[in-house]
Amino acid sequence: MVKEKGKVFLLLLIGAFIGSNLRYGESLIFKTSNGFPLGTLIANLSGALLLPFLIHYLQDRYNLSSQVVLTLSTGLLGSYTTFSTFTADTYRLYENGQWQSLLIYLTFTLVGGFLLALLGNYWAAGQAFNDYIRSKRK
Repeated sequence: MVKEKGKVFLLLLIGAFIGSNLRYGESLIFKTSNGFPLGTLIANLSGALLLPFLIHYLQDRYNLSSQVVLTLSTGLLGSYTTFSTFTADTYRLYENGQWQSLLIYLTFTLVGGFLLALLGNYWAAGQAFNDYIRSKRK
């Protein structure tokens, strides 16, 4: 039991290492001159799209173990998308009086994240349907 939990912890650590480095790289690539947190926005929105696809399609399609799903969802995507960075960026925009950027950031993150999560679910369902149709043709 302890050995199994140690393995899960190590897998989470590896996933978190990869996810946090991806997010950091993205923040460097999408750095803006006006301080708008574009890198965080892109990370959070892409994570909102990918998480439901991972959970609702890839897990079933490839029969992924719970350890792999945990590594990819909690480890990789959990560290790639960050609520703490979102709140820090939101506060920084508020504190600097960047009201237009604050409104855009909040709207895109909250509404866009929700819509992309829905899209991720539809994407997963569409892929599952296509797989089903392909299996019937064989």
